[in-house]
This record gives sequence, C-alpha cells and structure tokens, in this order.
Amino acid sequence: MLKRLGSMGAVLGVAALAVGSVAPATGNGSADRHGNDRDKIAVLSDNTEEEFVDVGAPNFSLGDAFIFTSKLTKHGKQVGRTGVVCTVTSTAAEETQCVGTARLRGGQITIQGLLAGEPSVFKFPITGGTGAYEGAEGTLVVREISDTKELLTFHLSD
Repeated sequence: MLKRLGSMGAVLGVAALAVGSVAPATGNGSADRHGNDRDKIAVLSDNTEEEFVDVGAPNFSLGDAFIFTSKLTKHGKQVGRTGVVCTVTSTAAEETQCVGTARLRGGQITIQGLLAGEPSVFKFPITGGTGAYEGAEGTLVVREISDTKELLTFHLSD
C-alpha cells in the first residue's frame, strides 16, 4: 500500500495523450456535458512533491497521510497541476480516503473516494469543479505508468 500511495500522483495522468475532446485542458472552451465521448480529458501526471506523514503507531496506521502534488502535461506542455491528500482509514483493508483537486486552465476539478490495495488502474468519483468545470460530475480513471507517473482520464458528465 505504501508503494501505491507513493505513485498516486492524482489524482488528481501519464502518456500525454488524449482520448476525445480536451478543450478545457487547453483553455479553448468548456466541456460539452451531455454524456458524449468528447467529454474526456486525458493528461500525464508526474509527481513533483510528496510526503508520507506517520501520525500514530509506527508505519502504516490509522490517520497516516500521503500528501502530494503533480504537474499535468499534454503533448509535453504543462496544462495544470494537482494537489491530493490520502488518509489511512483502514489498515485491515489497506484503505485510504483520498481528496484531490486538478487545476487546469479552464478551472478546477475535484475528486474524492476510497482506494484499497495496490491496483494499477482505479477510479474516483468527480465531485465538482469551478470555471469551465462548474458542477462537474463523472469519473476519474487513473492508470499507473510508474511509481511517480499516471495517465489521468477525466470522464465528465452532467
């Protein structure tokens, strides 16, 4: 689980390629939120700062937290950044509660959810946004590429 937390750069993306429309990530407008396939934003996330905070019993225990930020890139150009905090909520299930925000040129997208174990692909609910992403809903899919890089795909819906 600790290895996984170290590679979650999230929240809040990885191969710098997109599937469908990326207008909000490039500042060209807002997303069309009618369930179309164009409502996807894919970016590469590369951790730039990270810290594990051991607050209780030694090692992995309730209340410990992993905090990180990452830069988001598309075709080699930076298009945003993330800030994420994951707090250990169950040692038995190796589970953390993660809250994160992705700042893109058109606004911000927020996510929140539980992560258990060490999956190489996982999903978080999109819980809202600002600017071009006002009222955003949907799912963030995270695909691990390395210990510090992921491909983030935001599937936006209304």
